[in-house]
Amino acid sequence: MALSRALRCCQRIFSWIPVFIISSVVLWSYYAYVFELCFVMYLLLFHVCFIMFCWSYWKAIFTPASTPSKKFHLSYSDKERYEMEERPDAQKQILAEIAKKLPICTRAQSGGKF
Repeated sequence: MALSRALRCCQRIFSWIPVFIISSVVLWSYYAYVFELCFVMYLLLFHVCFIMFCWSYWKAIFTPASTPSKKFHLSYSDKERYEMEERPDAQKQILAEIAKKLPICTRAQSGGKF
């Protein structure tokens, strides 16, 4: 039990490493552009883009992941039929049949339905 707790703690710590790297690169670029280059006429545009980037990045980090709705999951019989088939072309055909039953509508670039 102590080992699994330690592993979860390490996993949490290591999962934040990319966030710190990206944040440090963003802060360095902010410093380099605003304080070192300082193109006054572009500062307003830069700050607007910088704020939008920071907001969307942090929103993406802190938004919890979700799962698809149950109506998009494969039924047990469909999953079993797919797993029993060994040929890739037959598996593709099974998935195409299942996709036709989903509550979505796909349109071509011209506007017609598939």
